[in-house]
Amino acid sequence: MLVALFTLIIVLVNAHHLGAEKVGTINLIILAIAILQLVSNLVGGGALVYFLPRTQLIKIFLPSCGWAILISALGTFILRILHLIPSGYAIHVFFLALLLSLFTINFMVLLGEERIRIYNIISLLQVVILFAVLMFFFFGLKNREVIAYVYGLYISYIFTFLASLVLILPSFKKKDIPETSKVLRELVHLGSVMQLGNILQFFNYRLSYYFIEFFLNRAAVGIYSVGVSLSESIWLIAKSIHLVQYTRISNEKDENYAAKLTLNLVKISFILTLLSLVLIIVLLHVFFAFIFKPEFRQVPLIMYSLAVGILTFSISINLSPYFSGLGKPVHNTISAAIGLIITVILCIFLIPRFGLIGAGLSATFSYIAATVYQFVVFIRITTLRPYDFLLRKSDFKLVFNEMRKVIS
Repeated sequence: MLVALFTLIIVLVNAHHLGAEKVGTINLIILAIAILQLVSNLVGGGALVYFLPRTQLIKIFLPSCGWAILISALGTFILRILHLIPSGYAIHVFFLALLLSLFTINFMVLLGEERIRIYNIISLLQVVILFAVLMFFFFGLKNREVIAYVYGLYISYIFTFLASLVLILPSFKKKDIPETSKVLRELVHLGSVMQLGNILQFFNYRLSYYFIEFFLNRAAVGIYSVGVSLSESIWLIAKSIHLVQYTRISNEKDENYAAKLTLNLVKISFILTLLSLVLIIVLLHVFFAFIFKPEFRQVPLIMYSLAVGILTFSISINLSPYFSGLGKPVHNTISAAIGLIITVILCIFLIPRFGLIGAGLSATFSYIAATVYQFVVFIRITTLRPYDFLLRKSDFKLVFNEMRKVIS
């Protein structure tokens, strides 16, 4: 929760001190870094969590690191050729993407070993360091340029990589398990299926940024990104539950229990997300003039256009770990593909006509379609009864006990 809070504060600070165009540049840099990290996770992502209890760490760690180096280099070159990296920042994108990919591998090891508390502490320190560096540049050095944010990423990423690496070193002493080639093939296969869904879903989230820059301008990207960040902060609860849920289900052999746990999490997450949505809209109206400059006046309208989609997609966030944790990530991939097709079509038609509101509506329809597919599949492959979909007091008790069991 603190990680999301600091991340949101950083978004607001950037918007207040840098302005729309510089915020747009920062988001395009982050977008390029994220794309490379997602491709890197084809080998070094969530599949590590699945395989860690089943094989020796060194057999999956080294291929993941090698793949991260290759993708960071090759991917930066391709994105630069396609003019998808802001001018002058390609070298920074390469190094930052590599650091992010490497410490993400370390994070997956921590998650696979159910060391959630350590993972949370390092994640928090990363954003705290980024925030501290930004404050130093903005107020100490009076440097309010994009490069200040880039330097903040360097310092926070290096710290996170080194700290996480030290913490996973003892894990390399696991007893040897045979069939290295088989494990490697399965890692690539399952990792590709799982991460393909993540890549498609990420473009659901962010592909609109490129359409906005193409049809409108970079300042519009900055304005829209602030509205998106504020809206997506509402997913804090769903994503926090997602993390614990995936770790728990990956180690759960009873599929009926996994389905029951997932449904309980979905119900609780949806209610809490709805309450958070109402709260953040109220707070935005109260404090908007104090936080934002006039150029960000469209932010509330962007949030309204995203609201229904954000609420609906909280369900998808907590259905996805069920499919991935049981080795059935193809349903997440299909869901993301459906959403991405809708995103592309609607962005082309709505952004030129309705501007940033059109981008928000495109995202909303995409999120709804993706969630409906997952929910229908979930119902079909489980043995749940209609009564199970009602919210009960026992749901809260079950979820609380499971989260306490994983985090402790």
